[in-house]
Amino acid sequence: MRAPMLLLILAAFNLQAALPGDSIYQLNSDWQNRQGNSLNIQQLAGKKQLVAMIYTDCITACPVIVSDLKAIQAALGTEQQQGLGFVLVSLTPAKDTPKIMRHFAKKRKLDEHWTLLSGNDEQVRTLAMALNIRYMGLADGEVAHSNAITVLDEQGRVQFQQTGLPGGPEALIDKLGL
Repeated sequence: MRAPMLLLILAAFNLQAALPGDSIYQLNSDWQNRQGNSLNIQQLAGKKQLVAMIYTDCITACPVIVSDLKAIQAALGTEQQQGLGFVLVSLTPAKDTPKIMRHFAKKRKLDEHWTLLSGNDEQVRTLAMALNIRYMGLADGEVAHSNAITVLDEQGRVQFQQTGLPGGPEALIDKLGL
């Protein structure tokens, strides 16, 4: 029993040691996905990720961000989709429980290529700072936030960020090099 645990610890250490210093996966934080399971952010390593920070009850910018990401997914071939993940991180983790995120994913028809994450306020703030995303809660319960799509490489380094899809989804896909 001790040997498998030791191997697991060594594997985790080697993954962190192998990550570049500017990888957001260095944050080594645990999140909750829409199934209610714990997911360490390092588990996203291995393929490019399109990351957006949203909240599920937003009625302004967040639906546009999700629609843009869905347009990118729709423009990809099956093989291209295998090398790319779509990550939505909640800006309102107290409200966006796994049940709410499951409902949101079902309503928006988000398939297995999508990872929806909720953490605690400190994790959200830390990740937002690492991704250069600004946000602020407003008195009416809304959240003012950056509307960026962040592209991470396979090791969690920011490749680029952009707002919207100038040039359409194909232009972003070209920048991804898929």
